[in-house]
Amino acid sequence: MLIGDAQQQYGYSARSVMSIHKHFSGIPYYHQATLNELFGCPVTASTIFDQCEYVANEILPIFYEMKRKAANANLIYIDDTNNRILDQKPEQRPKRNGKGTQLRSGIYTSGLIAVTQTGEKLYLYNTNLGHAGEHLDDILRLRETALPPPIIMSDALSRNLPTVVDNAIIALCNAHARRQFVDVEVHHPHKVGLILDLYGQIWRHDHECEDLGLDEGQRLAYHKEHSLPVLEKLGAECTSTLALPECEEHSGFGKACKYFLKHAEGLTQFCKVSGAPIDNNLMEEGLKTAIRSRKTSHFYKTQTGADVANVLTSVIVTAYRNDINPYHYLNCLQRNARSVKADPASWLPWSVSMHSPELLDSS
Repeated sequence: MLIGDAQQQYGYSARSVMSIHKHFSGIPYYHQATLNELFGCPVTASTIFDQCEYVANEILPIFYEMKRKAANANLIYIDDTNNRILDQKPEQRPKRNGKGTQLRSGIYTSGLIAVTQTGEKLYLYNTNLGHAGEHLDDILRLRETALPPPIIMSDALSRNLPTVVDNAIIALCNAHARRQFVDVEVHHPHKVGLILDLYGQIWRHDHECEDLGLDEGQRLAYHKEHSLPVLEKLGAECTSTLALPECEEHSGFGKACKYFLKHAEGLTQFCKVSGAPIDNNLMEEGLKTAIRSRKTSHFYKTQTGADVANVLTSVIVTAYRNDINPYHYLNCLQRNARSVKADPASWLPWSVSMHSPELLDSS
C-alpha cells in the first residue's frame, strides 16, 4: 500500500481507489461508505469526498495542462448530456452572440475530446450551467493564434458552435442524421431502407480505410472517390422525396430529409477535409462515464462537488483511454506532487511510463 505523508490518515492508494470508484465506476459516496462498513473498515461518505478532493487538488496542474494541450489540438469532438446541481440557481447571463442576456437554468455535463498531432486523446469534462459550446470556447481561448483552424466534430445544434474562433472547420455527425431516418423506417420501409443502405456504404468505406492502413491524406482521397458520390446520391434522394406530392415536409421523414439537405456541408466534411471524422461516436462513448455517474448518484450537491468530478473524471478517463492504468497513475501523481506542480507537461499520462519500477515503488 502507498502510505503517503506522515500526517495522512488515508494513503495514496486508498484515495485513488475512492476516486476511481466514484468518478469512473460511478459508485456514489454513500454506497462506498456502506461497502466499507460491510468490510469492517467504516469510512463516512463525507470523508470519502474529502479524500477525493485531496486527490483533485494534487492533480489540478495536470488538468490545467490537459486544457492547454487540448486548445492546440487539430481535432476536437464535443457533446453534452443533462445533469443536476442542487444548489445551482438559475442565473441571468449574457447571450453568446453578445446581444442581451437570458435566464439560464439548464445543467449539463459537457464532454470534449481533443486529438493531438501525435495521436493522444485528451478527455475533458465540465459540469455546470452551460452547454458544450461554452466549454469549447473556454478551451479555444487558450489556443495559439498561429495554428491552423481546428476541426470541430459535433451534432448540428447551434449552441455547439464556437464563438471565440471564426475559422474553425465544422464537421457534423452523420450518425445523428442517420438516426432520424432510422426513427421513421417503420412508416416508409422502402424509401428509408434505400437511404439507410446508402448511408451504410460510407461507414464500410471508412472501415476499408482502416483495414488498408491509409494515412489521413489517402483516407481523404478514398472517401472523395467512393463516399462523396454516395452522399450526393443520398442528397438527390432526399430532394426527390420532398418533391413528391404525398410527402409532408413536417412529417418525420420530411424533417429527416430536410435535416440532411440543410447540413450537407458539415455532413460531408470527411470527404473534403483531411482528418475530419464521419461521426461523433467517440464522444458519445466518452459521455458514458458521466452518464453512468448521473444514473447512480443522480446529482451533485454543489458546484464544488461538480468541479472535483470535472478534474478527477477528466484525468482518470484520459489515462484509461491512452492505455495507462489510472490507479497507478493517480498514485504516481500524488507521490510526486511537487514535481507535478513544477512541470505538469512531463507528467501527462503518455509522458510517464507506468511500467517503470521506480514509479510503481510502494515506498
